Amino acid sequence: DYVIRSFNEDKPYNRFVIEQLAGDQLADLSVRKRLGEEEGRLHQVRINGGYTAEESEWLVATGFLRMGPWDNAMVKAPEARQIYLDDVVNSVGQTFLATNMRCAKCHDHKFDPIPTRDYYRLYAAFAATQMAERQVPFLASENIDGFEEGRLQVKRLLSFAAGRKEAIKGKQEAAAREWFDQRGLAYLPEHKRRSLPDDRKPPRHVGLDHVDQGRLKVREQDEWIWTRRLERYEPMIQSVYDGPDLPEKGNRARKMRIARVVDSSWRPQSVIYSGGSLEAPGEAVSPGVLSGCGIPVEGSGVDDPYRIEEGLGSRRLALAKWIANPRNPLATRAVVNRIWQHHFGRGLAGNPNNFGAKGARPTHPALLDWLASEFVEKGWSFKRLHRLILTSRVYRQAGSHPEMKDLLVRDPENRLLAFFPPRRLTAEELRDTLLVTTGELNRTTGGLPVMPEINREVALAPRMIQFSIAPAWQPSRTPDERNRRTIYAYRVRGLPDPFLDLFNQPNPNESCEARYSAAVTPQAFTMLNSDVMIDRSIALALRLRREARSLAQQIELAFRLVLGRSAEAAEVERLQVYAR
Repeated sequence: DYVIRSFNEDKPYNRFVIEQLAGDQLADLSVRKRLGEEEGRLHQVRINGGYTAEESEWLVATGFLRMGPWDNAMVKAPEARQIYLDDVVNSVGQTFLATNMRCAKCHDHKFDPIPTRDYYRLYAAFAATQMAERQVPFLASENIDGFEEGRLQVKRLLSFAAGRKEAIKGKQEAAAREWFDQRGLAYLPEHKRRSLPDDRKPPRHVGLDHVDQGRLKVREQDEWIWTRRLERYEPMIQSVYDGPDLPEKGNRARKMRIARVVDSSWRPQSVIYSGGSLEAPGEAVSPGVLSGCGIPVEGSGVDDPYRIEEGLGSRRLALAKWIANPRNPLATRAVVNRIWQHHFGRGLAGNPNNFGAKGARPTHPALLDWLASEFVEKGWSFKRLHRLILTSRVYRQAGSHPEMKDLLVRDPENRLLAFFPPRRLTAEELRDTLLVTTGELNRTTGGLPVMPEINREVALAPRMIQFSIAPAWQPSRTPDERNRRTIYAYRVRGLPDPFLDLFNQPNPNESCEARYSAAVTPQAFTMLNSDVMIDRSIALALRLRREARSLAQQIELAFRLVLGRSAEAAEVERLQVYAR
């Protein structure tokens, strides 16, 4: 919702970048100005809330830093921490700088001017970043429809899971009482007898067979899952703050809360890890930026213009300002190239995530430079950039050319854009267009994610989550709820929507620089006889019957809705015969 609001309000891109990478630090600076420099007053606001609407928006923006892997129960906390920081560094590099940073983690980049030292300087800029759920008030612009209904449903599921768990626990404790009675010992409940010697307490799962033990584990996990989901209806965000690693928190989501006390004098010890291994710490590094760009950090010293000051609560802010510097040659061209790609299906630079030596060279480098300069000079405005591209002659080119045969020989990939290349709808656009055509699309913006109907076999397939069974996919209750724009559909990383997946919706685990548009046979079958298309066909038929009286009028309306043109006389005649 934050991203959509930002685009709709045409928030300047440089501001957008800074808020995504350092919105919490902006909020802290704002609170200090309001309440004074006392550290305790700032931290009270951090823990208990009390942010203004603008500060809350900045904090929400930092959800970008939570998109990668962090709750990793399969590895030790230090390794999980490294995985998270590696992902952040690479995501920031690819997203904002069109640079693959991962290549420089273990050694100097083989093709681009990125030494390993620069990688770990960026790493150090995020080294103090800790994840936390923070109290932030709901904004007036936020859609909280359905919160009460959702909360009641989660409470029912929590009550069910807790009841089943207690039933099994009751069976266990009854056996434990019997065990104590047989030995003439006083009964102690489970939480009090854990520290007893083994000969003074019953077995861990006394009275339970292997089936009961499995069910107990599942119900305990269910109770935790629904307790966590209940928290989602509170005014709380998944955000970050700056501070030392908390040993009791580790890499688990169960204790993901902001620290009650933060040592403001603490500084992370940042080093280069030889070969990328935590077991081989090497030379110490300070936080910094990419030296190859030739853009110094604001306020840096002459001795090292690419160094970021060691301050605990300003590292990411300094990095974000460096990325959003109008003179940064990578950041401005990277985002302009993505906008061009959105409209033409291919960027001026062929690899939007990699402007390095191994990326495809720009077909029109001067145009890319000019668009980047124009974008910055005119206030970093996306709406103005869209308007500039959409009203250009190159965008308004016809989809064919009178000398097409010659062009296919001279410019087979249409790099010169002599005609407008057709672009297939993305998976999300395809689903939304179907709903628009049938009149079913719910255009409400923001709010809780929706659960569209998906293939039943996939929805009910058993899935594992945190060593237990994940809840089955349950579609939202009513068509009006389900038929929201696809961007509001809840995404489960381990459970893709078969319809969207088939039409090349990208994997959510990595930044996707370009979508595949492969045409495969199952797509044709899906468009002919899948549940999605059958339901949409019925909905379209009902709309035609509702909005047009005669058969001829219904045919005309169908052509306008589906094909965007009027039906020809011969087509009306043929379809009238077919319909009868």
